[in-house]
Amino acid sequence: MSEQPPSDDLSVRGRRVRSGVALAGIALLLYGTFWGSDHDFPFGPLHMYSRYYPATGVVTSTSVQATNADGRVRYVTQADIGIARGDIEGQLPEYEADPDRLAALAAAFHHRHPLAPPFVEMRIVQKQWHLRNRALVSTSTVTLVSWSEK
Repeated sequence: MSEQPPSDDLSVRGRRVRSGVALAGIALLLYGTFWGSDHDFPFGPLHMYSRYYPATGVVTSTSVQATNADGRVRYVTQADIGIARGDIEGQLPEYEADPDRLAALAAAFHHRHPLAPPFVEMRIVQKQWHLRNRALVSTSTVTLVSWSEK
């Protein structure tokens, strides 16, 4: 009895299925590249990684800061409130329209860390690095949205 090794050849149907999947993937990548948004990731661009910063200009980084009841200021992380910084940055127009939305982030922190001093002020800030010919000229921090416990 002679055994034949398994064939690596695909059937016609198998080649068509693989070709169709490959073409669909290419079509999704092309759509995402030219018309997609961050919501289409991984087929659309994830803008926080795909931006080009010119040699002379401003590089920005948006983050959330909070002041707790003890008066300490700290940067707020995803572990603190359960919401990624990028998600907050993506909803920045909504926070600017209604700064009281930051109160929900303070409440989320208190819910996750009930023994920690609660946040009494929160801010969405943007740190800016001013560059000239890729050399750092200055830095500044701008408050975009703020909320304080009343």
